[in-house]
Amino acid sequence: MTRLYRGHPEIEVEVDEGGRPRRLRWLGRSEPIEVCNRWRVSEAWWREPIEREYYKVVGPRWLALIYLDRRTGSWHLERLYD
Repeated sequence: MTRLYRGHPEIEVEVDEGGRPRRLRWLGRSEPIEVCNRWRVSEAWWREPIEREYYKVVGPRWLALIYLDRRTGSWHLERLYD
């Protein structure tokens, strides 16, 4: 089962020297994560452009889809997997 967060809440992410996520903080929880997969999305040039770098990450308590908004520099949670 998957929980999609429509508002894509902002989260805190610590990154390693290469810029890859290594720790995620959200709703008072903080835990180490590992990257399973990564891809970039760049679209909607005719409207407000979207420039995102997506990461599927796994931690001790969750599997999540997060992204870095490359236009604002902020990290967001898009989806949690059960």
